[in-house]
Amino acid sequence: MAIEVNLEKYGHKKKGFLGFSWTAFFFNFFVPLFRLDFLGFFIFISPYLIAAVLASFIYIKKFDSENVIVSAAVFSAILRALSRLILPFFYNKMYTQKLLKQGYLPPEDDEYSNALLKGNRFLEYTNEDLLDEEKMERYKVIIEEYENERKKDMHTIIIVFALIGVLIAFFYFMASYS
Repeated sequence: MAIEVNLEKYGHKKKGFLGFSWTAFFFNFFVPLFRLDFLGFFIFISPYLIAAVLASFIYIKKFDSENVIVSAAVFSAILRALSRLILPFFYNKMYTQKLLKQGYLPPEDDEYSNALLKGNRFLEYTNEDLLDEEKMERYKVIIEEYENERKKDMHTIIIVFALIGVLIAFFYFMASYS
């Protein structure tokens, strides 16, 4: 699960996220669309647009060669699969950085959000933070808990990808014997 951080700007509150985006893994380009992140939506949808343009080009040019059609289909499938597997690792970070650049900041009294954003170098520690040893110790505990959660998530991701690989291999094996 992604970790939520609270952000606000002029009283308007938004959620930032850190870590792997399971929602982006399962729902792909709908996630940035629902968050009204149009740049993220374009990044997610671009592999599908490239595949559609490639298919249209092949259809318009009337390539009869089976090799061209199969190569284009394989290229499109690989492009979409890579985007579906790679973008969830980066999307939450991109989205949170975008919110921070727009001026959204964690509330002063929200130590959890401040600790995570400062500990992951999204924000800089202030001199006041660095001089307050108790606060830095609390931040350290929060960051350690976050890192432990990330390790658990990484194990889950590896297991899920391994299962997907096993299923693909199984279906390929079964299809080769029919």
